[in-house]
Amino acid sequence: MKRLALAVLVVGLIWGMGTGCSKSPSANRAATAPQPSAGTIASVVDAAGHHLTLTRYPQRIVSCAPSITEILYKLGLQNRLVLDTTACDYPPDAKKKPHFNALSSDIEPILAQNPDLVLDLKDLNHSLIAPLQKAGVPQLTLDVSSVGAVMNSILIIGKATGTLKQAQALVNSLQAQLNAVRKAVAKAPHKPRVLILYGTNPLYTTGPNSFINDLITIAGGVNVVTKPPPGNVISPEEAVALQPEVILCAPELVPAIRRLPGWAQAVPAVRNNRFFTAVDTLERPGPRMADAVVALARYLHPHEMARFARSTLARTAP
Repeated sequence: MKRLALAVLVVGLIWGMGTGCSKSPSANRAATAPQPSAGTIASVVDAAGHHLTLTRYPQRIVSCAPSITEILYKLGLQNRLVLDTTACDYPPDAKKKPHFNALSSDIEPILAQNPDLVLDLKDLNHSLIAPLQKAGVPQLTLDVSSVGAVMNSILIIGKATGTLKQAQALVNSLQAQLNAVRKAVAKAPHKPRVLILYGTNPLYTTGPNSFINDLITIAGGVNVVTKPPPGNVISPEEAVALQPEVILCAPELVPAIRRLPGWAQAVPAVRNNRFFTAVDTLERPGPRMADAVVALARYLHPHEMARFARSTLARTAP
């Protein structure tokens, strides 16, 4: 399921014969990483602690996730993107790129592009990573399990592609926007109890220590799922007991949620028609996360966000 493919990354980098990239020992031997040599322009450490030494910036990049594709476009690297996934739909131009199925273990479409860098996610691309390693394809593994991890992944991509200045500017802008939302909702008299649902049969959700949980918190909500549920699944009875006041879900899930036995009266969010359905951006750990937080905060705290906007305009008025 595409929406469940929010991921963290965990795998290594590979020796890139003839690609201008080379791999160091694994993370538990990071202390013995090779020292920069003549001709080295950058040494990048990914989320798994692996080192990728660059003698030239990659010109043929493969993206294995929609969030990675969005970062590449935001950094102005779209002309170096030679392959993305069938799920990459933003920006619209990304849909025009050659695609492959990132959930498959078939690496032939990737190899056919002769990439000098593959950017992948562990939970989404685990079936690709080992075959790519065996084939000697240079990789960077990125962590998007939290807002902070996404920021770091943007910087990793920036360093590996020679766009670190743009990456740092993007991170600074995102952080400023998130901080502004935090400030706007900080004194809200009530923080709504929020449940995110990716599916109804079974009820797929997200608990703490996750990107979505971070966004809910920044927007002034409280995730009702306080412990990671097994398989990210909860029972309808557990969900009712959590008494969510707002449900985050795709618009097509709303009718099914309304039909769940007893929910129309027993669940405050359903009873009060409190569904936030603009979740596509919210579920994608990339450059649009600040927009997602603003939209969610406006839904959860419309008065506080409006008051903050007015005060900000007043301070910046000529």
